[in-house]
Amino acid sequence: MESSFSPTESILSLYATTLEEFPRQEIQLTRLSMHTHSKLLEYRNKNFKAQGINETLFMALVILNAQKDKSIQPSELSLALGSSRTNATRIADDLEKKGWIVRKESGKDRRCLHLFLTPAGQDFINGMFPQQHANLIKIWDVFSEEERTQLEQLNRKLLTRLETIDHT
Repeated sequence: MESSFSPTESILSLYATTLEEFPRQEIQLTRLSMHTHSKLLEYRNKNFKAQGINETLFMALVILNAQKDKSIQPSELSLALGSSRTNATRIADDLEKKGWIVRKESGKDRRCLHLFLTPAGQDFINGMFPQQHANLIKIWDVFSEEERTQLEQLNRKLLTRLETIDHT
């Protein structure tokens, strides 16, 4: 079976033959990382579709469920998800419509809003964990434990580079 990445590799091969200074490996690693991320997200979202959610909503519930009091400010949720505040508001809207969170003013500061995980939201997310854990194991068991550790180290090294590199 041909890889879904093969068309990209073919294009890179063409460029490599026509351009003298062509950083093929760097481009290929970049495209492969982005392609793999896209496929991973696609796989995760297919697994969530039957429950009417996606990876982002799932992660928002995971984040809320992990909080000591099962609540978080929208700005903190935005930061934890790595998304904009506007997107965090949309996520909260979706979760609220499903009855999995409620918005409440802070008792200390009425200007401050908190998102609280409802018992229904907690039941939903806790019920999702066993299947999601099995799905993740199915993805990553292609690697040995040593390979997974090495991949994690390499990804962390790349992440550090991306977070500190000069954008000129």
